This record gives sequence, structure tokens and C-alpha cells, in this order.
Amino acid sequence: MKNDAGSGASKNPNRIFLGYLFDVAAPFAAYFVVHRFGGKAFWALTIGGLIAGVSTVVNSIRNRKLDAVGMLVLLELAASVVFLAVLRDSRLLLIRPSLYTAIASVYLVCSVLAGHPLSFDGAKPMAAKGGPLRLAAYERAWSKSAEFRRTHNIVTLGFAAAFFADSLLRILIVYKFPLERSMWLSNVPHVSAMILIVASSAVAGRKFARLVDEEQRT
Repeated sequence: MKNDAGSGASKNPNRIFLGYLFDVAAPFAAYFVVHRFGGKAFWALTIGGLIAGVSTVVNSIRNRKLDAVGMLVLLELAASVVFLAVLRDSRLLLIRPSLYTAIASVYLVCSVLAGHPLSFDGAKPMAAKGGPLRLAAYERAWSKSAEFRRTHNIVTLGFAAAFFADSLLRILIVYKFPLERSMWLSNVPHVSAMILIVASSAVAGRKFARLVDEEQRT
């Protein structure tokens, strides 16, 4: 993400973990805490969603800027609460992360169609750690190596497929299983997708390193 929040996250990996904690664990914990004290699912899920919203506001104040991602979180949260109040469907807040993964999937596909797969920029910081000569070889590999470009396209489209499957499976699980079970089961597709993405990134990273090595030797 090329924004202040993304830049901050890259400097402090704990912020990435906290983002997942607020979006995934907060609704889960809030549901059981509120339910334990006799509260309704509506309030349990609303409170969990508001925790994620508060996190976004705090980060925006720290960065002195509400970026596009932060605005998306707040608008989507507000829409979820409104729909929840009108439709009285307690499961709407549980499928909220599906919106993010669906948007990510579309964005990744568009980056490939635009001829600039997102994985290219995502892997560039690793290349930069090898110094300016390594970074220059990385950028030359994109211009000269069809295999390098093809691998980036495949990796990016693979990420898009994983995010799309995550989004779809979450919705199916939330509306198929009882609320208590779907609270945790709906996160299984996301965890699985992230494991696949990390594993495939490691494999692709070795291939990128080999191709850049070849380019650097020329």
C-alpha cells in the first residue's frame, strides 16, 4: 500500500498484526463477552466492529491523515451497522472482511491487466536491501526477462484467486453454519489463504533471486 498507513506498517510489523487482531479477533471476543452477560448478537457484533473503527481513527490521528484505506474501513463499518439495524441480520458484520479481500482480489487482477503486477513493487524492498546495484538488476530483469515478468503475473493472479476464494468461502460459512460456530470457522479460509500466500511467496522469491542474480552477472 502506497500510503502513510502502509508506510508505518512497513516500519513496524506489529501494526500489521494489530490490524488483523482488531478485524478478526475483536468481533469474536466481543461476541462471547457480551453474550456471556446476556447481550444480544446485534450489540456483540456491533461492538466488535466498532473496535476496528476506533483502531482506524487512532491510526489516522497518529498519521494526521485519513487515507483511502482508513476511509474505506469507516464507510464500510458505518454501512454495515446501518444494514444491520435495518435488516436485523447479525451476520452482516461477520462478512465485513469479505469486502476487503474481494477488493484486494480485483485490484490485484487489474494490476496484472495494467502490465504492472503488484508483486513487482511488493518484492522491490527486498531487492533494495541488496544495495543500489541489486535494485537496478531487479528492475532490469523486468525489462529483459520474460520469465521474470511471467512469474510476477502468475504470483499476483494466484494471490487474487486466494483472496477471492477467502471472500466467497467466508460468506458461505457465515450463512450456512450457526452464528456461534461461524464466528471462528469463517476465519479458517483467510488463515489458509495467508499460509498459501506466504508459502508461494517464498518459492517465488527464490526464483526471483535466481533471475536477478543472472541479470546482475551480465
